[in-house]
Amino acid sequence: MTSAHQQPSPATAPRPHVSAAGHQTQVQALARYAARATFGDLSAESRKQLPVHILDCLACSISALGAGPVSACRDQVRDFGGGHGVTLTGGGQANPVYAAFWHTVLVRYVDFMDNFLAPTETCHTADNFGVALTAAELAGGSGRELMLGVALGYTVQSRLVDHGNFMTRGFDHTAQLAFSHNAAAGRLLGMTAAQIANAIAMAASSDASFAVIRAKPLSQWKGIASAQSALGAMNALFLARRGVEGPLHVVEGPLGIDNLLDRPLRVYWDAEGYEGVVTSTIKKYNAQIHTQSAIHCMIELAAASNPRLDAAAGFDPATIVSIDAEVPQITYDFTGGGLYGTEAAVTSKEQADHDLRYLLAVALLDGNVMPAQFTDDRVTRPDVQSLLKKVSARPNASYTAQYPRRMPAKITVRLQDGTTLEHEVQDYLGMPSRPFTWNDAVDKFDQLTADRIDSDLACEIKDAVHSLEQIKVRDLMALLARIHVDRRADEKR
Repeated sequence: MTSAHQQPSPATAPRPHVSAAGHQTQVQALARYAARATFGDLSAESRKQLPVHILDCLACSISALGAGPVSACRDQVRDFGGGHGVTLTGGGQANPVYAAFWHTVLVRYVDFMDNFLAPTETCHTADNFGVALTAAELAGGSGRELMLGVALGYTVQSRLVDHGNFMTRGFDHTAQLAFSHNAAAGRLLGMTAAQIANAIAMAASSDASFAVIRAKPLSQWKGIASAQSALGAMNALFLARRGVEGPLHVVEGPLGIDNLLDRPLRVYWDAEGYEGVVTSTIKKYNAQIHTQSAIHCMIELAAASNPRLDAAAGFDPATIVSIDAEVPQITYDFTGGGLYGTEAAVTSKEQADHDLRYLLAVALLDGNVMPAQFTDDRVTRPDVQSLLKKVSARPNASYTAQYPRRMPAKITVRLQDGTTLEHEVQDYLGMPSRPFTWNDAVDKFDQLTADRIDSDLACEIKDAVHSLEQIKVRDLMALLARIHVDRRADEKR
């Protein structure tokens, strides 16, 4: 992948797509790629992994129900989302524009969903799930159609991350959703390639988002911005279905995306498959994606044979002098005080799950990083607030060179008596090199939903996802509509 200001060499530079009359633009090529997709195009590995990722998306969605900002979004859907009915997770119905907004809020908010990793960019591929789920039900589709829509959305967004430099040019990774949401939803709704192209063009030219969303101090918008992208994309989609046209040269035209990225954005969609899900990584811990290995390293160190680092054995963190983390540059930039800055104080979930100091401190103290580690009470408790001040991070050039094929991390803990303890890992369970199995996804689902839904309903949902190739999406949605979470029980989430 070239850097933000480096052009491809002549030997590897792609042939330009000219946007003049009679020539296909990037948006038109993408639309044709989306419109022709069939379930038979998916590899056996994709068909194996799609239910794993879909169950993971549902686990995150169920866990989000009742959280304060999520409840505000639910009120928004109730007040403005009336119309043709699409079933909502958690009960009720809404029009498809607001249903897509709601389902995208749910999958994204707890920040525990899957990602795609590129050398200098990232994205949450699960941001595509809510739109695919909504469109598949609206179309009366089968579970296979839902799987295809998820595969299509994941692939489009990850290929744009791989071939573009959105974040290094100041755009957020939700910017690519204008392309992937409408590619997937347009295909599931049976729209023509021309309609899909116009929908993508309208959304891409009007719904760009900025990477400052990820900069410190973090706000609640971090967990809602992708849902706003879904809202805009679906509105554009239905306008395109009514015949409204958009700027098809939004990528390569004058002052288009090429100009903003300062390089050509070229994906040869005719040569692409639909395999984005097999390159996505599932989070093992409820924290920013690039911190996963460092957290895993800390937990393994804390559980090592030295009882002084075993929290369960009564280890006193007051004896720690320092905790030093060596991580890839991208981990440092997002969470360690690099490009995106450092939080002056960590007092909220949004700040804590993107702050490496907090994440390593709470991992040592609690032996895990799950939603329970992000309640208001846990984030502000004196033990973790004191310990996080002793944590520092620095980029390791060797680790940076191995990323994203691997995500190495090293933790060094120094104690008051002079003892130094070190541990290093190369990756974590959930990366494409060590993908989640169905049983891994079930374990995570059970952890995230145990106090949210009754065990019988949980089993029915798991069985439905495991049998997606044999059911209708409406059958799955009927189960999701039976979920009810008491908002009063989640006032502090």
